[in-house]
Amino acid sequence: MIKKVLLIITAVFVFFVSDSSAQDTNFTQRKTTKYLSWSLLQLIPSPTLVSDANNDNARVQFGLKWQIIPINFSFRANKFVSPVQFFMINPVRRVTGSAELFVQPEIVTSGFKYSGFNSFGVTTGGRFVIPVQELGENISASVGANYTFRKNDITGENGYTGIEAGVYFFGGMMGFQFVKNFNNNNNFSVSLYLKYF
Repeated sequence: MIKKVLLIITAVFVFFVSDSSAQDTNFTQRKTTKYLSWSLLQLIPSPTLVSDANNDNARVQFGLKWQIIPINFSFRANKFVSPVQFFMINPVRRVTGSAELFVQPEIVTSGFKYSGFNSFGVTTGGRFVIPVQELGENISASVGANYTFRKNDITGENGYTGIEAGVYFFGGMMGFQFVKNFNNNNNFSVSLYLKYF
C-alpha cells in the first residue's frame, strides 16, 4: 500500500515538474515572439508631407518617419507598478495621460530641392498626451516641442526648433500630427501617425 502511494506521489511529482518545465519553455517562446513581433512592427513608417521652400519657390514633398518613444511617464499608472516605461509602452497608460520623450528619424524621398536641407533628419523632443474621449482609448491628443537635427548645405544650419500637435485614435495606434517648424525653408510637416506598442 505504501509503495503504491509513493508511486502515485512520484508520478504526480514527475508530471508537475515536466509540466512546469514545458510552461517555462512556452513562456520563453511567447516572450521571444512578443519582442520579435514588436520590433518588426516598429519598422512600419508613418507617411509624412514636408514643406520645402526658398524665397522664390515652394513645394510639398513626401517622406517617411519612424516613431520611437524611449521613455514615457504615465500620470494614471496603477500605484502598484512604476509610472515609467521604456520603448514598449502600454497604450492605455500612454493615452490616459502621460509625458514622453520621442525620437523620429525621417527621410524625404526626393530631397529638399529649394531649401537645401539633407534628405535625412532626426527629430527629438517631448510631448504631453491627454485623453479626450473614453479615457483616451477612443480619442486622445498631444502637444509638444521638438528639435530637428538636419543639415542645410546652403545656409550651414544644423537644425531647427518646432512645436507639434496631434490627435490619435484606436488606443493611440493611429492619428494625425501637425508640426510647425520655426524655419522659413521648412515651415511645416503633416504626418499620418502609425505606432504599434
